[in-house]
Amino acid sequence: MQLFDPTAPSPTQNHELAPRLTSLQSMRIGLLCNGKANARPLLLKTAELFRFHDQCEIVDDMVFKTNASAPAEDGVIAALAARSDFMITANGD
Repeated sequence: MQLFDPTAPSPTQNHELAPRLTSLQSMRIGLLCNGKANARPLLLKTAELFRFHDQCEIVDDMVFKTNASAPAEDGVIAALAARSDFMITANGD
């Protein structure tokens, strides 16, 4: 009998942290929702705090992922980033 290890080696990932923002004052917030039950209300309440404290503008159309456990589809984050100064996401159940 020959046994095979079904695990794949972890690919090399070179992630870098985004540069820190010096201020959030009057910036546009993009919202990325994973579609779980309470993610949308959590995102909206969090964004509202930024609007109140930092006079941020919330980008009108919240973007939804089609699968909560998978990465966003190609182009989704780039399209939202083009309309936003920073983005937030939430994972609510």
